[in-house]
Amino acid sequence: MTLYRRGLLGGIGMMAVGRSRAEGVPVQIYAAMTFRPALEQVLAAYRATGGVAMAVYGPTPVLIRQLGGGAPADILLTADPAWMDEAVKQGLVQPQTRTNLMTNDLVLAGWAGHSIVGTITPGFALDALLDGGRLAMCDPDHDPAGRYAKQSLQALGFWQGVEAHIAIAESVSGAVVMLDRREVAAAICFATDLHGDGHAVAIGVFPAESHAPIVYPVALAHDVHAPDAPQALDFLRGPAAMRIFTSFGYAAAG
Repeated sequence: MTLYRRGLLGGIGMMAVGRSRAEGVPVQIYAAMTFRPALEQVLAAYRATGGVAMAVYGPTPVLIRQLGGGAPADILLTADPAWMDEAVKQGLVQPQTRTNLMTNDLVLAGWAGHSIVGTITPGFALDALLDGGRLAMCDPDHDPAGRYAKQSLQALGFWQGVEAHIAIAESVSGAVVMLDRREVAAAICFATDLHGDGHAVAIGVFPAESHAPIVYPVALAHDVHAPDAPQALDFLRGPAAMRIFTSFGYAAAG
């Protein structure tokens, strides 16, 4: 397991970049942990423009709870629309600034060298792939990735057969780590979670119609503390940031 993946499993992390462009107040971006690899590079690009930002990473429900408790965030980037809906409901973000930033693919990952099937269909031999082993995925009751995974497994007719063989991971990156360690036979994760991983590959992609749309909304917090927050949000939505995000496997939201 790489040092980077160990860092991801350590809980909420923080990264500070550069010097402030406006009165020494850094822009604080609260972002789901899954965005960390790409967002670190985006913030480095933002620093090159003279800006500054601090990215606070963690499970989206925890970030929402912290915002509700008065944490000084300026931008919220959530792991799914439902949690941004909750932030809007609680008055934690400015709804008029909300946009869908990116999309992603849900994939079935296996050990490197396994044959690639493309799109997963109801006829896929999932039992043969597992061969008595376990399938790693996030908790469908508490994590967006787990919810998408269960939806797809149910839609394709696999859920009843694999439910007893599921290994619950704390995060999608954690599911990939379990696969890297060969603690499980396969894992369900986002395509971006396999970026740079030399031990696992995407065996197939779950069809988009088998689960709810995977989109990542971003918005300004209701109480903005950093004067540069709107400019930072514009940068996240801009072409320079999107080139970095797409290099990690994300796609721009339509």
